[in-house]
Amino acid sequence: MRPAVRLECYPMTQRGQLVVGTAGHIDHGKSRVVWSLTGVNPDRLPEEQARGMTIDLGFAHATIDDCDVWFVDVPGHERFLRNMVAGATGIDLPMLIVAADDSLMPQTREHAELLALLGFDRCLVVLTKMDLVDVEWAAAVEDEVRTFLQSLGITPALCVRTSAETGQGFDELRGVLAAEARRRVSSGGDQAAPGWFRMPIDRAFNVPGRGVVVTGSVYHGSVQAETELELWPAGRRVRVRGLQSHSEGREAAAGRMRLAINLAGVSLEDVQRGFELASPGYLEATRCADVHLDWLRMPGKTVRQRIAMRLHLATGERLVSVRSAAPPESDVLRDVLAQLRTAEPFVATWGQRFILRDETGSRTLGGGRMLRPVARPWSAKRPPREDAARLLIAGKPKQRIEEVIRGSEWRMCGLAALAARAGLRDEAAATEQCRQLGVEGRIVGLRGGDAAADGRAYVHADLLNAARERLVARLEKHLADNPRLPGLMRGEWLSWMPRACPERLRSALADWMIERGFVVAVGPHVVPKGHRSALSAEDRALLEAIVAEIDAGGFQPPGLKSLHCAERKDPRRVRELVELAVASAALVRIADGIWISQKHWRALVTTLVQTFEKQPELTVAAIRDLLASSRTFVVPIVEHTDTIGLTRRVGDVRKLGPKAASILQWVKANE
Repeated sequence: MRPAVRLECYPMTQRGQLVVGTAGHIDHGKSRVVWSLTGVNPDRLPEEQARGMTIDLGFAHATIDDCDVWFVDVPGHERFLRNMVAGATGIDLPMLIVAADDSLMPQTREHAELLALLGFDRCLVVLTKMDLVDVEWAAAVEDEVRTFLQSLGITPALCVRTSAETGQGFDELRGVLAAEARRRVSSGGDQAAPGWFRMPIDRAFNVPGRGVVVTGSVYHGSVQAETELELWPAGRRVRVRGLQSHSEGREAAAGRMRLAINLAGVSLEDVQRGFELASPGYLEATRCADVHLDWLRMPGKTVRQRIAMRLHLATGERLVSVRSAAPPESDVLRDVLAQLRTAEPFVATWGQRFILRDETGSRTLGGGRMLRPVARPWSAKRPPREDAARLLIAGKPKQRIEEVIRGSEWRMCGLAALAARAGLRDEAAATEQCRQLGVEGRIVGLRGGDAAADGRAYVHADLLNAARERLVARLEKHLADNPRLPGLMRGEWLSWMPRACPERLRSALADWMIERGFVVAVGPHVVPKGHRSALSAEDRALLEAIVAEIDAGGFQPPGLKSLHCAERKDPRRVRELVELAVASAALVRIADGIWISQKHWRALVTTLVQTFEKQPELTVAAIRDLLASSRTFVVPIVEHTDTIGLTRRVGDVRKLGPKAASILQWVKANE
């Protein structure tokens, strides 16, 4: 006979919180155990009480030794296994109920298997109906249960022998549950969980005078009355009107617990089991996700790479197409990469566990965990990447967040959603990891995005470098094919950004390439770094003649149609050469159709500044005489100098402008 376990092995430190979920075969006494511990019958439906069989989820609460313990009671019948999976979502400790007179039964095995797939590596075993067996039989049953659980990778924390008829073992069980609650608090509990609020919904109903109320087991985070949450998968904003836990109203709630939330701004038709509530900005609806399958039985005799199944995720379920990364070699897949695609949107986070059953919901086929909750469908051009999957499975937080950014490509998300996709605690953790990756040159934060608090959107450096190489090569070819062009106009350069790049980031990407020196801005044009125009000898001679003729015109320069050197020349060719002269600073554009040479521009700046130092105000007529020009040219000239800040207009006169000194300094530096 196995010796009794002493409770002193559990630390008894401070008030704790614990959400316990039952599991086990039908008629093994799951509901009776909860009733005996709490005084509440979890079979709340009249049909359940009439038939003596749990059909849907039941809930109860007890305060045990100053600890809050919530119970989620699940049905044991195989027809209601979907409800069992929904109830196991969000619990801290599963409590496997086994009738001592029956031992392991089909649903005992399937429930335990589901617990293993949901990531539980320890559970509490409760033997019931001890009044019907002797001690030796109970010891044999306990050994059988322990051996079976260990084969699934589950360690039985304790095995408590009880009888609802005699009351045997329930004081011990209460002590074990209180110790577990304290152990969870002392070991860190919610401190390691994400800081944002998330609660899958398992019930929704109307309360007269209050409206819609939803209940669920809180995954993590805190919530306050009168704050806003998002209702998923629609992402609809709703307001928290009130909170309640075990029939007590609250202004706020934090940590793992059973919680009822009264919602404003939503009707009962808009809420159902399987929906989720979360802090704004963290979750994102998806129809495609990359996952890691712990194992998967292939239904039927035909081994296929793509199979239709039923996905159980959190409290919801939906039909899903499962595609493995490689063709299956047997009817059981283990430790493989796969992709889930659904017609209905869902929400998930990195590392979240799920169950797969057949289309009819009659057999459990396998399960696994989320790697990339928001993914692109695999294709011949976008095949699955095993190396990326391994990083998401076993990589450090910085490696995971880099892979999330790499995989997202141009579909950037906010820091909160980035944290959820990479399994980080909160935005602060995501910010720090992004900062380190930025320092290492692994990612780039483009200004103009709203993804981060500093107005940056993070893009992987590999993606940017590939885009940069394509754009520079295209620009070089464009200018080689059009050698008389001074460059690409910046407005047109913006339109060259990748089509997949979001509109709000195209300007930031175009500016980033200029700031990093991959391309150079020359006036209103953009050219590759080190670009030299490849003019023919004939074009070069014509360009020199155009500049010389305009220079000879002084402050009364000829227009394009008046250029003697350009007679019988292609007007487009002449215009392109003039634009090239402007880009190379041989000419200065004054207005449409009016250019002066760089020599006369420097003379203009010097003359005006020196004259204004002696005479603070000048009329247009005075400037005309000063330049020995005519009003036809002087008016556009002074309008141009007003625009650039060399002069400023005050009534009918001009005065020295605010940028006169810097313009003069530039002129002298470039003489």
